[in-house]
Amino acid sequence: MEGAKVSIVDAASREKVFKSVINSSPAVVFIWREEAGWPVEFVSENISQFGYDAKDLISGKFRYADIIHPDDVDGVISESSLHVCDKDRNFNLRYRILTKTGEVRWVDERTSSHYDDSGSIQFYHGIVLDITEQRMDDIALLDGALGMNKALQTVINSSPVVVFLWRAETDWPVEFVSNNIDMFGYSVGDFISGKLVYGDIVHPDDIDRVRAGVSKCTEGGYSDFFQEYRILTKAGEVRWVDERTQIQHDPQGNVKYLQGIILDITGKKKVENVLHSEERRIEALLRLYQMTDASIQDIIDFAREEVVRLTESKMGYLAFISDDESAITDDSWSENVTNECSLLEKKLQSHVVDVGLWSEALKQRLPIIVNDYSYESTSKKGYPEGHMEIDRFLSVPIFDREKIVALVGVANKALDYDHSDVRQVTLLMQGMWSILLHRSVDEELRRSIDIQKILGDVIKNSPAVVFLWRAEPDWPVEFVSENVIQFGYSVDDFISGRFVYADIVHPYDLERVQRELSKRIDAGFMDFNQEYRVLTKFGDIRWVDERTFIKHDEIGNVAYMQGLIVDVTDRKHSDDFMHMQFDLDSVLSSAHSLEETFEQMLEFSLKVEPVDSGRLYLIDESTGDLMLMAHKGLSERFVKDTSLFVKNSVQNRLVMTGQPVYKHHSELSAITTGESSQYEGLHATGIIPVKHDGKIIAALCLSSHAEYEIPANARNSLETIATQIGVVISKIQSDSNDSRKYEDLQSLVEMVDDILVVMDMEGYILYVNKVVADRFELSDVDISDMHYLELHPDREWDNVESMLSSVRVGNKLVYETIMLDVGGSLDRVETKLVCGEWSGQPCIMASSRLMD
Repeated sequence: MEGAKVSIVDAASREKVFKSVINSSPAVVFIWREEAGWPVEFVSENISQFGYDAKDLISGKFRYADIIHPDDVDGVISESSLHVCDKDRNFNLRYRILTKTGEVRWVDERTSSHYDDSGSIQFYHGIVLDITEQRMDDIALLDGALGMNKALQTVINSSPVVVFLWRAETDWPVEFVSNNIDMFGYSVGDFISGKLVYGDIVHPDDIDRVRAGVSKCTEGGYSDFFQEYRILTKAGEVRWVDERTQIQHDPQGNVKYLQGIILDITGKKKVENVLHSEERRIEALLRLYQMTDASIQDIIDFAREEVVRLTESKMGYLAFISDDESAITDDSWSENVTNECSLLEKKLQSHVVDVGLWSEALKQRLPIIVNDYSYESTSKKGYPEGHMEIDRFLSVPIFDREKIVALVGVANKALDYDHSDVRQVTLLMQGMWSILLHRSVDEELRRSIDIQKILGDVIKNSPAVVFLWRAEPDWPVEFVSENVIQFGYSVDDFISGRFVYADIVHPYDLERVQRELSKRIDAGFMDFNQEYRVLTKFGDIRWVDERTFIKHDEIGNVAYMQGLIVDVTDRKHSDDFMHMQFDLDSVLSSAHSLEETFEQMLEFSLKVEPVDSGRLYLIDESTGDLMLMAHKGLSERFVKDTSLFVKNSVQNRLVMTGQPVYKHHSELSAITTGESSQYEGLHATGIIPVKHDGKIIAALCLSSHAEYEIPANARNSLETIATQIGVVISKIQSDSNDSRKYEDLQSLVEMVDDILVVMDMEGYILYVNKVVADRFELSDVDISDMHYLELHPDREWDNVESMLSSVRVGNKLVYETIMLDVGGSLDRVETKLVCGEWSGQPCIMASSRLMD
């Protein structure tokens, strides 16, 4: 045919070419019959790469199923059947086959199904490609990833940090939780099964606040947030947690998951509660020590009510014990005990054996705590007949040296009483007893508490930094979590080898850390923990708690170490702070004068090594001069030379910068005076401003005769002490100002010529001015037991009593009456009566003017 192309290769030649191409490729071509075991209708000659001859399979000596790995045969049959059921014409399979020599090879099979007109399969054809090398690489990579993941999970599950993945649904169903959820009594299955959602374990009193916080952050477009709240363990125990959460969105911007961690901070909260109780107790002690002019009964009543308040109880009592400890000599009850307690109508001046459980604290000479009064106990022995019902009870003996002088009891606190309550009651009541014995004590000085944050400002999700160290000198870092940035470093600083871990351990601690690690390895430890200091990238010093897990290889050698470090600097400082606080409290409680108070504060400062001498200055509010108030360990000549620094002096200006200065004494002398004071032999010196509410009110100048530098830990302690001294001095100055105002007001009242009388609502005299005292020749003792009517002749009593009754209902009255004089003569006076308040109590005030 004209124009038609004539093929230059006949069909036989083309087939030969195709076979040559196929047999030269790595892909083996198969045609299988749809029969059991897939008999082979055709296979290309390159089946020889697996050791077989084409005839082995085409002849029926081997079916295709015979060369599939025995462990994979059922899976291949099952998966093929699924494709056939779904009428899939093309599908892929991946499995293992055995070569003729028994070697295992991974293959990728790509198959096409051929159907007849009735829809039944006639045969399959496909190619089989050897992917063994690729598969081995994939398996090796997967094994490595799983190994690393397992290592990290081991660290996390051994740490105090519990990891959660919550779905963004009501009360946060749990998608994932780390195994260490068991620290709260729960199992992973409790949450993953849906038996519990996370909201179920949040404390009922906190759940609304937590829900509101999550809603605010998710709806406000936040990427992360944190909050503190309480949860319930499976056993019902209340635990405080710090939750740090990241919000995950889907491609459309909807919140899909919340990824977070919770850290048990119950210990921190307990410290905060102790500090808060300490603050309230010290405030009560300060008020108690100011009551030096109050009656003994007022002091007792105040102390009793403060004990009830401090322990959050519903009632309390205070009973004083006879010298032989056999009987109650006097007792005082809290004001809020109602008529349900008939014992209020009588005093319990009785033998201690008559008062049931109260006597146990006396007999055992120990505090008694009963947190379940319904529980029967042979030592409980009930309580006195007629007493109000009790749920919980605490009784504490108060000692004067070895003798018990009083018993204090409180009851019906909402929560259990514990040793913290015992401590608060004991310390407050010992202070009360000290006042009763020493009425001349000026006052106990008040401290304030600066609650330090236990956990630092954590970047990322967790305060815990995860490390994987190689078991080589100085611990090269194989892995570190991104939140190492909290110490100023980046992940690359370590992974690149720019830093090894030993580079950031404090030089003073490095040898100890190395020694402790070697000791644990030699002893066969699998894990251990230790505390030491590290240096941030900026040179700051931070304390860390390291928890290390030692991993060995097959032959027992240490392969690497997994570790987790948590910044505990705040906790270390808090422990030191509480210790100093308790010591300062004890020191100040023994001071009996203002001068002794200043000396005690300076003496307490000198307990910090290496300082051994010092001075305490006050700033004169009127002149701005620094005045020396106390000194220790210095010569008379030096004290005289440094007793006053005027406002514009260099020393004064140095203090007023507000920053502590630490230098050698010779450097400070050169800066401040230009003169040498080498005769004193001082070396390391610190000048520490003392502040309160941001205002500089005093200064500490502390020195050492032996050391040339005050170390960093000593500086922290001295600055903490200076903070507490600032609170004490501020309180002293405030009380002094109040006292001066009262004296000025009293002087003004004494200048008035009118007769001034203050009485209680029953008419008993509380106060008179000097005119009354002189006119009637009355002493303070006379006035304390006197009624207002006694200043008038008998015939006026009915009239005056009528006026007092009228004014009690809110009337302001002016009337004429007659008053007595010292000689018994009578004077006509015009009297004004009005209701008011005296020392916080309602009173009647009377002002009388002599009439001509």
